[in-house]
Amino acid sequence: MPSLYPYRNGTLPNLALGVLFFCALTALLIVETDKRYRPDSLHVEKMAAIQLMQRSIAIIKTEKIRSGIKIDPLIDINGTGMIGERYNDLTTTVGSLPSKRTSTNPSFAAAVVEMLAKADVHPGDSVAISFSGSFPALNIAVLSAVHSLGVKPVIISSVGASMYGANDPNMTWLDMESLLEEKGVFSYRSVASSLGGISDTKGGIDGTGLESGILSIRRNNVSFLDEGGVPTQRLDIGRRLDLYRRMLNGAKPAAFINVGASQTSLGNSPEAYKLPTGLLKHIYATDDPERGIIFHMQEQGIPVIHLLKIKNLAKQFGIPFDPVQRSKSPHATDITVSGYSRPVALITLLVLLSFMALMKSEILFK
Repeated sequence: MPSLYPYRNGTLPNLALGVLFFCALTALLIVETDKRYRPDSLHVEKMAAIQLMQRSIAIIKTEKIRSGIKIDPLIDINGTGMIGERYNDLTTTVGSLPSKRTSTNPSFAAAVVEMLAKADVHPGDSVAISFSGSFPALNIAVLSAVHSLGVKPVIISSVGASMYGANDPNMTWLDMESLLEEKGVFSYRSVASSLGGISDTKGGIDGTGLESGILSIRRNNVSFLDEGGVPTQRLDIGRRLDLYRRMLNGAKPAAFINVGASQTSLGNSPEAYKLPTGLLKHIYATDDPERGIIFHMQEQGIPVIHLLKIKNLAKQFGIPFDPVQRSKSPHATDITVSGYSRPVALITLLVLLSFMALMKSEILFK
């Protein structure tokens, strides 16, 4: 005897299945067609940050040319002036040339604006920042974003740089930072600086990196953080946290921004190497005594923006990775934001559910 309810034993008529498929496909097309694009509420801030980064890079490039610092077109194929040498005594670790070139894209300034907004950072808030010389262009992207949003930064830097970073002894990150302040682009710079990875490399092959780093700190009138690298890492992390606290009068920063792979920021725990890139609202907690500043900030409920793993970061924001020829008019990422119409989606869902209910009740396809 045939079942009175064929849907229960998997014998729905082919016609019913066909109509159900057609209805589902039609609903999908209706929802997609009605997809709305609305102006990004951060469009003005993003464009302002992009323009600031462009202006900053142009100023640094002009100064390099004036000072006789070579810009190698075979390495710096976009002629930004932000790519350093492969190796010298200020070089701390290996570095990816494609990543360094990609980091000079001014669209990263817009990306940082977006991350700060998602971290609920508002005008007038203060943020703690850790810079090194490894990604000077990303440092500028952060400063540009902070400026465009009216946020107050407290910056601690290190002079050392990985390959192709700001490793020219006459144009370190601190020199770039001071130049941009002198030119009136930004009104703030580092409150203190360490040598960074130069301490671990003992100043390179000839040992001159230590002297070059100290000279850079002195000529830029920045307080010297005498850090010892891995052997004194815990003490160095504690001192940096105390300095942020003092500069913020005991208040928590609205966010912590880290650029690069600073030992004090990452620490030496296994979890450090598993950190994703971008905005980290929640990461795995660890009580490892070797954990870095990123983990200490997260323990206090402070959002972290971690700028490393450039290929992944670029993918997040639709920024081309190491293009041979870059667009001369970078745009703010996600200038328009797509969204589905909730009423349309709800109506199509109700129609589909109603159709399925009718099939179950055998009003259709008896």
